[in-house]
Amino acid sequence: MSIKSTLSRSLFGLSLLLLIALSAFAQVSDKEKREKEAERKQQIERKTYALVDEIAGAAPGLKLPENRSFILAAAADLLWEHDEPRARNLFWDSLNTLNLMNISAAGKSGSQASAKEKEQSFTQYFAVFTLRQQLLQRVARRDPQLALDMLRSSRQAPFELVSWMRDGFSLPDDRLLEQQIATEAAARDPQKALQLARESLAKGFSYQLIPLLQKLNQKDAEIGTKFAGEIINKLRGRNIATDLPGSSIAVSLLTLSRTPTEQTTIKLSILRATGNQRLKLDEEQRRELVELITNAALTESGNANLLYALSEIMPEIKEFAPERLALVQKKLAAFNQTLPKEQRLSDEYNALTRNGTPEEVLKLADTASDNERAWMQQQAVVMAAMKGRADSLREYINTEIPDESRRNGLLDALDTEQINAAIYKGETEALQKLLPKIRQKQERARVMSELAITLEKKGKHDEALSLLDEAQTLIKTGFENESQTNALLALVGAYALVEPAKAFGIIERTVDRANDEMAKLLLLDKFISIGIIKKGEISMQHSAMIPIDFAVFKYGKGVAALANADFERTRAAADRFERNELRLMARLLLAQALLRRDDQAMQSLK
Repeated sequence: MSIKSTLSRSLFGLSLLLLIALSAFAQVSDKEKREKEAERKQQIERKTYALVDEIAGAAPGLKLPENRSFILAAAADLLWEHDEPRARNLFWDSLNTLNLMNISAAGKSGSQASAKEKEQSFTQYFAVFTLRQQLLQRVARRDPQLALDMLRSSRQAPFELVSWMRDGFSLPDDRLLEQQIATEAAARDPQKALQLARESLAKGFSYQLIPLLQKLNQKDAEIGTKFAGEIINKLRGRNIATDLPGSSIAVSLLTLSRTPTEQTTIKLSILRATGNQRLKLDEEQRRELVELITNAALTESGNANLLYALSEIMPEIKEFAPERLALVQKKLAAFNQTLPKEQRLSDEYNALTRNGTPEEVLKLADTASDNERAWMQQQAVVMAAMKGRADSLREYINTEIPDESRRNGLLDALDTEQINAAIYKGETEALQKLLPKIRQKQERARVMSELAITLEKKGKHDEALSLLDEAQTLIKTGFENESQTNALLALVGAYALVEPAKAFGIIERTVDRANDEMAKLLLLDKFISIGIIKKGEISMQHSAMIPIDFAVFKYGKGVAALANADFERTRAAADRFERNELRLMARLLLAQALLRRDDQAMQSLK
């Protein structure tokens, strides 16, 4: 054997050993990295659950029972998968706290009460009902049986409003809540949900019956069809000419069981995208529904809501009752003549949203009052963005709207809706094409923030940071209007992913400014009550406050990115709020951003 061949084999062996050693080192190194990352995540999770414990423990320090109940329920929801027994106890504590409001709501509503007392009782009834509804829906997403037990242990004091009952309306009650709980149960146990649905149906109709049927049908089409048949059986014995929920349910059964056509393809595709599917009714069932509806509509006592709905089901009337078509059209025409101008305008608008174009809606808005015009214009631009007709509407606005101020306002609104649609769909190329067309600085900055996130994901850190730095120059720090607020929050969310230190700087300055603004708001409330302050405390669920679930859905990823970068500094930023209730809300946002999955955030918005 030659020295050369021996040397070659030796070098090969050494090289092989070296490669194996390097490979083993790399594997150990990768394993260590994974272990360190897993430990870091576990540490953040432990800190987050400790924070949730603090949030729950701080609830008794709040003055308003609705605030205490909200915090307890939110903490319970977050703890459910971590410590279910404690979460159940917190849900019960939340309900018992609400019961204090229920007792105070049992004021005078009968003949002995004054008009002012009746109004106060009426307002309080709705307030308590809404809070119980929100709590029980949250519980039902975790355990429908627990929600049902809580409902049955906390019956709300009844309230009768004679004028409503005389007009055919009724106040929402526990029957509605039972059906909403059954709707949540359908996703887990369709048979149990069907049992609850039948029990509720035996007590009468409510508007929640159709969402419940849709959820059952989505989970099990056979059960959905069976329950729909039971609803139709019950409709036979009702006078839907005067039964408002009954007539609405009958119309909904027809529209939900439509076979796809060219006109309904878009609507049905949206239903499928949201998890819904067509309700399967046979021809005889659909024919019977048409007969029930047209019989009721052609009587003297046919309710207005039923007559409004006739135009929606004209295809079914033509198919199953052509001999009645002329009579129905005559009745509908006579009814339309009795409507005030505003209602006729609304009907025309509704027809255009079903079968018209954004340009036609915008043209109709010219004939409306100022408030209605603003609303219709906004719907026209939303319609254009969602249907992919933005360029067509933009051209119409530029050529057909002579007033410069109105034209610019419409173009700005169209920009905003296009941006929203592109962000929702994740269409980066669409955002890049939009950027040069956008007039408003804040909206340009919002698009630049979204594009920076895309660049960061592609590993182009320097480009992403440069784009964000440029976007920051276009935004003022503050919440002077919705556009500025959205742009600032989008910028912070993007910086959180790209350069957390800069995000912290903006947040800390913004919180300090918010503290000053809140002090002014509290001073103003002493002179002009704006409803957000009660007993010296901010109402956490007031309509003027951003709902915490929406905030998590929209900004949760940015908050989570900050917390993952530096949990303690993120916690400190939340604690910069001077008012206790705002600190708790900020802590709750932080905890939810870290513990909730995207699908849970979406579900909570429904």
